Amino acid sequence: MADGTHNDYEHILYEVSDGVGRLTFNLPQFANAMDFQGVRETFDALMKAERDANVGCVLITGAGKAFCAGFNLKEIPDHKDGIEDIADHFRELAHWWHQVFHRVVRMPKPVLAAVNGAAAGAGLGLSLCADMVIAHERANFLCAWHSIGLANDATTSYTLVKIVGFRRAMELMMTNKTLSAQDALEWNIANRVYGDEDFETNVNQAAMDLAAGPTHLQAMAKESFHMGWRRSLEEATEFEIQNVMKSVEDPYFVEALDNFLSKKSRSNVEKVRLP
Repeated sequence: MADGTHNDYEHILYEVSDGVGRLTFNLPQFANAMDFQGVRETFDALMKAERDANVGCVLITGAGKAFCAGFNLKEIPDHKDGIEDIADHFRELAHWWHQVFHRVVRMPKPVLAAVNGAAAGAGLGLSLCADMVIAHERANFLCAWHSIGLANDATTSYTLVKIVGFRRAMELMMTNKTLSAQDALEWNIANRVYGDEDFETNVNQAAMDLAAGPTHLQAMAKESFHMGWRRSLEEATEFEIQNVMKSVEDPYFVEALDNFLSKKSRSNVEKVRLP
């Protein structure tokens, strides 16, 4: 699929340029709280990015001053009509959100979240699913579930403890505290934090560097880190050597080795620039 903007979406934007599939939540009037249509469109765009050989990295961000404030509460059916309609609503909405999270985690390409503002509920969950997070200094991160009477979801039972640790995960969920961008950096939710003057430049540079990297090796690292949480030491190392053998068979290995032996390249070259 050639570079360009895909105009078949209404609640998100999706374009491909410089090897990067750029997905933008585009409901700024609702702080990018996604409705059914927006979540379905997000899933469709992720599938396009995964299939597109021209895409080496997916960048997810939000229009305006919010990243994603979860789901749109105004779509919930009136509770006066009974709980069954509400239950059906959440069941279907969760299905589509979960497909989005699954694709972000399982996609054999790096996914970079550029959190430009509030990331609440599903927005927080999406940040946790991403492979790397660059946050704007105005960004904030919030669970929000208990405050609206809901159990936590959005992969937090899978991601949150692994990223921040048990004590901090419990603190974040039970207190419903809002983390600033600097808090998120300290808690390992964000990799970097930048202000207005550097955010967009550094996000674009990191995304293009990721896109230019060895996608097959990035995919191996991503899968092994996710699966390694559930493997024994023996299983993990066996999986690693299988990946090593696959990588040796790829033409990229011979080229990289020749460049190293001829001193055209070094083993400590940074592949992704993150000032």
